[in-house]
Amino acid sequence: MYNNKIFIMIMAGSMTMGLLNSSDCLSKTIKENNVVIMSENEYGIKNRANIKKISNLKRLHDERLKAYRAKQIKKACGVSVTATDRKILERIVEAEAGGEDHKGKVLVANVVLNRVKNKSFPSTIKDVVFAHRGGTYQFSPIMDGRYYTVNVSDDTKSAVKDALAGVDHSAGALYFMERALADKGNVSWFDRCLTRLFRYHCHEFYK
Repeated sequence: MYNNKIFIMIMAGSMTMGLLNSSDCLSKTIKENNVVIMSENEYGIKNRANIKKISNLKRLHDERLKAYRAKQIKKACGVSVTATDRKILERIVEAEAGGEDHKGKVLVANVVLNRVKNKSFPSTIKDVVFAHRGGTYQFSPIMDGRYYTVNVSDDTKSAVKDALAGVDHSAGALYFMERALADKGNVSWFDRCLTRLFRYHCHEFYK
């Protein structure tokens, strides 16, 4: 019995030493590989400076990308365009030409952009779309409220993107109308005072 006890103690000691040796080995491995396990909060505290630096770099990257895109748009269509301008252009195109095909939508966007570039009209998309004399707006969807209720389709967004990328079917048109729905006084003014360029589906284009 005595011998058995000694044997058990020796075995137990050996197992303990084995665990210690294993722990030392694991500790050594963690140390050698620079593995640091910490909570998200601890990471945030210890790396606050790096996180701020990364955040600033991301912000600068986003600003540069935005400036580059604006520069590319201006180079393509000759007009400076903000994110707000793009949304306004999409809504007026949807309101005026939501039932038209892709080219018909591009044409309406072209007319708005042509006006922005023309000295006789305001110099931004927003000011062109919302231009008015007294209570009479240049674009009927602003007047009757359709502009505010439309759901802009993917095709309309694509058409506006094409127009901003330089696709232009307009031959310089500054006006368009749908004769069947237009006020008779406006139709008469179009015919007397403007040069008719062409018709595409329901819209006639003038300058």
